[in-house]
Amino acid sequence: MQRFRGQGYATTTMEAIAADAGVAVQTVYFTFHTKAELLLAAMTVAGGESEAQEDPVERGWFALVMAAGSGTRRLALIVEHGNEIYQRVRDLIPAVRAAAAVDPGVDRAWQGLEARRRDGMRQVIDMFARRDELRPGLEPTLALDLLFGVHRSETYLAFTEGCGWPMERYKAWQFATLARQMLSVEAAEVAVGGRSPDVADLSFAAELRLFR
Repeated sequence: MQRFRGQGYATTTMEAIAADAGVAVQTVYFTFHTKAELLLAAMTVAGGESEAQEDPVERGWFALVMAAGSGTRRLALIVEHGNEIYQRVRDLIPAVRAAAAVDPGVDRAWQGLEARRRDGMRQVIDMFARRDELRPGLEPTLALDLLFGVHRSETYLAFTEGCGWPMERYKAWQFATLARQMLSVEAAEVAVGGRSPDVADLSFAAELRLFR
């Protein structure tokens, strides 16, 4: 992972990775098959902390999202934990983008990860819809597009790196934006106004005052 971060994808070799790991290069190829698969595996593990599941919906935080008792809490947990993943993989994102531009294998693998991310979000939106937690009149398909479009690594990088925002401020903005778009007017007002216990224990609660 450090090789990809420091040298980029093109100049990182499987031989160098094997040497760093203290194993034969054949072992690296046997385990990951291609450099593209190795890069995506590194990103997946980095995003999952100690968990090694490839699919985001198999991770512990996703279970918390699905078990949340309200739409406000569910959305707040997505913002809280989803952006922590982006923070952990932020140094690898440029390498993946550069690799996808020149290596069809990386591009296919990245598109596959994006498809699984959208599918996980679809499960969440289905839960919102079943519990009548979406803003009245908001179609689930449009709600999915809003969540998928706003809650992504490109937006995270634009605000935290491009604008220099601290993480808590970015989370608060994203939560306030999505709450107003996805939840009822009443639920969004309570949540963004800092009056909801569903948000009070999360890292960005204090920053919500900026977006009331």
